[in-house]
Amino acid sequence: MDKKFQEALLISALQSRGMAAHHITSFEYFLDKGLQKIIDSESDIEPVIKPTGAEDFRIKLGKITVGRPDILEADGISRSITPMEARIRDLTYDAPMMLNVSYFANKEKIAEEEVNIGRIPVIVKSKYCNLYGMSQEDLIKAKEDPYDPGGYFIISGTERIIITTEDLAPNNILINKDNQEGFIYSCKIFADSDTIKVPHSIQLSSNNLIYITFGKVKKAPLVTLIKALGVSGDETLIKRIAQGNEDIENTISMNLTAFESESEKEALEYIGKSLHSMHPKDTAEANLDSVLLPFLGRTKESRRIKAEYLIYVASLLLKHAMEGTEIDKDHYSNKRLHSEYYNMDMLFRSVFRQVINDAKYNFERGIKRDKVPSPRYIFTSDQLTARIKSALATGQWVGGRVGITQHLDRRSFPSTISHLRKVESLLTSNRENFRARDLHGTNFGRFCAIETPEGPKIGLTKNIAVLAKISDDGIDYKEILEKIKKYGVKGL
Repeated sequence: MDKKFQEALLISALQSRGMAAHHITSFEYFLDKGLQKIIDSESDIEPVIKPTGAEDFRIKLGKITVGRPDILEADGISRSITPMEARIRDLTYDAPMMLNVSYFANKEKIAEEEVNIGRIPVIVKSKYCNLYGMSQEDLIKAKEDPYDPGGYFIISGTERIIITTEDLAPNNILINKDNQEGFIYSCKIFADSDTIKVPHSIQLSSNNLIYITFGKVKKAPLVTLIKALGVSGDETLIKRIAQGNEDIENTISMNLTAFESESEKEALEYIGKSLHSMHPKDTAEANLDSVLLPFLGRTKESRRIKAEYLIYVASLLLKHAMEGTEIDKDHYSNKRLHSEYYNMDMLFRSVFRQVINDAKYNFERGIKRDKVPSPRYIFTSDQLTARIKSALATGQWVGGRVGITQHLDRRSFPSTISHLRKVESLLTSNRENFRARDLHGTNFGRFCAIETPEGPKIGLTKNIAVLAKISDDGIDYKEILEKIKKYGVKGL
């Protein structure tokens, strides 16, 4: 291929998708879709103390909108601000968030108001940035580097980036040999829905008994749990898990003999008693519906699909155990990269719950004074703004995680690009983790084979290859389901 043609292709590839595009698109998706998802999940607030004459009173949260970065000067005038001004004046480059709040008394709307719930820092060069759409000449006039890739926040004048993190894929089946005493094989499922994350462990003991652990349920017999989900008939269960394999049939028969539970009710009672509940059946049902495999649903109607899934997992686990094989968790199909959307969603969801609790308290305090406080009064913007700004400034995140954000490396242009494309594993660097540090064959074309730090972090900190692209957030699962149905996949 001609050298000039190669250069033209490289330039075209870099111009079509910038070096910090994964930071920018992930942040834009969070503001476009993620914020509203969080608001919708908390949209119905029912205060304990209600206004006089209102038997049913609710506070409804509606649409949230994000403005453009601006600043309120000392003279009370609000005006637009550029990233350079924020750097020079040690300001935070952030934008206001407006939320539609309504009061409903006895199902009739009695008040509606647009409320400022706080400010959110904006990533430079995103579509919410004041530099968006500017030509090179305009950027130079705004005292900005026209070749700056963006992809970072400005917090109190300091450029901060959210480090892309590498983690095992959620809702995925990982089967490995078990080092725990008394067990030979285990299956790990890191179940993750929008509002809850629950690790699941299904273990095969040395005497061929299968147990499941999730939430508060510890080492419950898997066959009992499947029966509690509504699967009846021992012979049916044996055939569906074994799928014609005689060795697996014997293993499941052994489990059914060891853990006798004839009916769904008996199975529920057994699981409930293991949780030391006064109402074992109700407690077991609550755990099965809300905590077990939440990505498959959190209602009673989802029990059937959960049972089918566990039957499949049990069959897969026993096949791997009998063949002596494992699922390679270091294969990159079993990994996911988390950028702005994942981290900002986690942070905002946690902070917003506290904002809602404060809003309820402020409303009830107003009612005690025989007044119905306006929506503007009950929502205070200071707390949300301060906590988001603090997390981005320090890197200390919800859940006790640290180092999520870092000061952007500006020693040279290549070092800036390298920092923006850095990926860090969530594994701790003070443990060996030899396999995780190895250069896996599936890293080819995705990561630089050379750039990794010496010392404890070797192999755990990587850099995305220059022309590698991270898929955007926001997969439309409904569209995928419709397409696979057209190819002949049938529902249960």
